[in-house]
Amino acid sequence: MNLRLLEIFRAVMQSHTTLGAARVLQISQPAVSTAIRQLEAQLGLALFDRRANRLVARDEAKILYEQSDSIFLMLHTLSQTAEELKENRYGHVRVVATPQLGHTVLPIAIQDLLAQRPNVKVFFDVRRSYTVVEKVESGAADLGLAIALEPELSSSVQMIPIASIGMVCVMRDTHPLSQASVLRPAQLAEHALIGLEMGSRLGPLVRGAFKSEQTPYRVNVEVRYSETACLLAKAGAGIAIVDTFSALAHAQPGSDLKIIPFQPDIRLDTWAILAKHRTASRLTMALVDSIQQCTRQFLDQAVSRHLLT
Repeated sequence: MNLRLLEIFRAVMQSHTTLGAARVLQISQPAVSTAIRQLEAQLGLALFDRRANRLVARDEAKILYEQSDSIFLMLHTLSQTAEELKENRYGHVRVVATPQLGHTVLPIAIQDLLAQRPNVKVFFDVRRSYTVVEKVESGAADLGLAIALEPELSSSVQMIPIASIGMVCVMRDTHPLSQASVLRPAQLAEHALIGLEMGSRLGPLVRGAFKSEQTPYRVNVEVRYSETACLLAKAGAGIAIVDTFSALAHAQPGSDLKIIPFQPDIRLDTWAILAKHRTASRLTMALVDSIQQCTRQFLDQAVSRHLLT
């Protein structure tokens, strides 16, 4: 059965005249009459009585109209789904991120994505950087977010820049060094330090900065995550040298933490990573756009609130 003919038939049933159906469908009245004759010929069944140039629906037409409701409801639903896919309002995206991003800008970006897309579902996980890369490469995640990745990874994954940030010192606002404009290894050497383990991506970078200035790197507490280091700094256990994202997550206005730039400058590039040989969905790329925008806003707000210089 031809769906277009069935659509014209339903318009006639709803409008009660061929002229009304023609207006609804924006076609000519003769085209409507021809379609009805074609449908009747296909069915081998008369659907209307012709009386004084009018079509009067038979019982068979009424039954066909009622039974075709489910078909057109399904087609309408399918059309809406196609439109939502086109506008990135339907589907799902699997994203995995390191804590620095997963606990700061990514929740904001996900909320921004979902605000206009109530039918979208996000699968969100927070892992260490090597697991982030592994999940993207294996196809277990559509999108990964991490910082300080090796440039050589671009041979196996697609890397999209998000931001470039530095490392900072975080301490209680009552700490003797809390009023410094910048802190270098020599100034930190005589104070309790909270360090990141050497198995992390950032720990060796901090150790390298101390070595370059010929200053011993001695830590009182060693931790795996920057977030843990910030919590210890907030408790007064010492000074933590962490990435800017983690620092901002804890040193918001009204907190008792202070952020001081660390020198020598350690640049940390932030990346969104995608599988190299798999086309990313429109929804995934929409989330990448949202992450880029939310990251800029997050960092700009930190500057305007005098949390960063």
